[in-house]
Amino acid sequence: MSTFSISVRGQVRNIGKNRLSEIFEKNPYMAKIYPTEKSRDALEVFQLYKGEGEYFDLGQMPPFRQNFSFGGERQHQGGYRINEAACIGCQSCRNVCPVQCISNSVPRVINEAHCLHCGNCFRVCPVGAVEKLGA
Repeated sequence: MSTFSISVRGQVRNIGKNRLSEIFEKNPYMAKIYPTEKSRDALEVFQLYKGEGEYFDLGQMPPFRQNFSFGGERQHQGGYRINEAACIGCQSCRNVCPVQCISNSVPRVINEAHCLHCGNCFRVCPVGAVEKLGA
């Protein structure tokens, strides 16, 4: 099982069946799923040409996360941050963080480089000090 994950979102365009044979060449397992030309009739190829995403390496602790963009798209800030003025230091967020990326100091601070954007901290904060970015 791989410990790497890539999340992408962006704009796509249908490019028909032009590169379907290339996709089957690079992914031979697909021939078992679609063994005949007739079974491949419903397939179309889409190109993701502009967007952004995140790369995760979950095989290390804390996990590594890197944002990227392509096709001229700018990166949008996502994830969560803690409003320092509202934080009461209760530990609720730290107790539910799966990667322990929230500081022990008060007010709490999220280390964005390791945050998985799971939202656990956001859901449990009793005073609403955790804010969702980019929403």
